[in-house]
Amino acid sequence: MKVALYPGLLLLVLILTGCASQPETNPLVERQELKVDPEVMYVLTVTEIFEERLAQPGGDSLLQIQFAVQAHTDTPLAWQVTWFDASGMRIKGVGDGYRRQSLLTGQTRYFKATAPHSRVTSYQLHLREPQ
Repeated sequence: MKVALYPGLLLLVLILTGCASQPETNPLVERQELKVDPEVMYVLTVTEIFEERLAQPGGDSLLQIQFAVQAHTDTPLAWQVTWFDASGMRIKGVGDGYRRQSLLTGQTRYFKATAPHSRVTSYQLHLREPQ
């Protein structure tokens, strides 16, 4: 009797598992908003990252980010923002290269960047040593 019960129970579990709703998945690759090269990670700390949408004439808005960096030692810094639309495609802007800055020990500096187009929905901030 027990032998006949196990295959039936196993079949029931398989059927119920197949009927269970699948979790919603995002086909896009998840990415971190902040990428700091290891060489820079030990000499500075990103203390704040803010983002907001700036209203534009015509009803559109642009994504703007502001971030703060605190230096633990005198250091040069290069930073860049990569902008993405809702489908994860990169949106290029004018002057997409790295921007250079110098930080002094104990200094906190604030930086700001505005998206090049209203289609931008997300970003990735890159910090590294200048080349």
